[in-house]
Amino acid sequence: HYLEQTYPQITIPDTAFTQIFNFFDQYNWYLDERPLKNDHEINPDVLGYIFEKYINQKQMGAYYTKEDITEYISKNCIIPYLFDAVKSENYDFWNLLKDYPDRYIYEAVKTGVDLPLPEHIARGLNDVSQRQNWNQPADDNYGLPTEIWREYITRKTRYLEIREKLVNEEVNHINDLITYNLNIRQFAEDVINNCQDPQFLYHIYDQLGKMSILDPTCGSGAFLFAALNILEPLYDACLEKMTSFLEDNHKDHQKMIQQFRQILNDVKFHHNQRYFILKKIMLNNLYGVDIMEEATEICKLRLFLKLVAQVTPNHSLPNYGIEPLPDIDFNIRAGNSLVGFANYDQVKKAVEG
Repeated sequence: HYLEQTYPQITIPDTAFTQIFNFFDQYNWYLDERPLKNDHEINPDVLGYIFEKYINQKQMGAYYTKEDITEYISKNCIIPYLFDAVKSENYDFWNLLKDYPDRYIYEAVKTGVDLPLPEHIARGLNDVSQRQNWNQPADDNYGLPTEIWREYITRKTRYLEIREKLVNEEVNHINDLITYNLNIRQFAEDVINNCQDPQFLYHIYDQLGKMSILDPTCGSGAFLFAALNILEPLYDACLEKMTSFLEDNHKDHQKMIQQFRQILNDVKFHHNQRYFILKKIMLNNLYGVDIMEEATEICKLRLFLKLVAQVTPNHSLPNYGIEPLPDIDFNIRAGNSLVGFANYDQVKKAVEG
């Protein structure tokens, strides 16, 4: 480890570790993504939150980014990039929006929109003077929490407008799904699941593997994990669809079928399909840099824990059947993304060690 290389004479008594382990034993530790029920439960995500919460935020400019923000930014960057990369392929998938418009409108937007308006509210649609009740809280079966009737009517009007655009095929570019705040993740997965062209499916899978996602100030990995959560179901959908094509044995696409068979054979050399996908994403897609070395160590630890959580030890096999963890030191680096190397000696030291 870096600390051992830098300080070869360092000696820490066992009692120090005993105190640390006793402190850790007060908590229940989980490797998976189960919801935490009390303050004594910890999962890998909490490690990043604790680090970014308690460092000197103002001095380092480091702040914890919540999951809803990282998910929104990541999905609206990654998925449009993927669709732009495969758009040259002659395959039409926009009919999904026309055939299943409500599938891509979020549930919150659709809440209560199919119900007829109460008479005392409907009177104000054509007569402004009858809108005195519009600023009252909407009934529970109509509105969202804290929503008033005026906001409900605006939301319902917006829903009907968007649905009409979908049915009329006016939404025909991936960026339109961002403009109208549609479920772009569901659409991307459905495009793969409904794909009937093996060549197009392979092109999507190939472009997924070529995608490089860099967070130049990654901290403990909030955005990288958001990107991982976006990519994982897309990879999974591709592999499941490849399996389906193999079972159907398309005689007109034997070259592609052979490619699929080779990819799926690679999956078998790993613990399970999810392990294969996560490892592939970590090695091929995710890159991060941060000026704080402690942050990059936590980021790598969280990635490793995510991978280890997919493994079921087999006591009859050497090393319990657990394969070595991938080397992601090249992917996650400590450094200054803005300044880089100040002189040639720093470059030489970084390259030669």
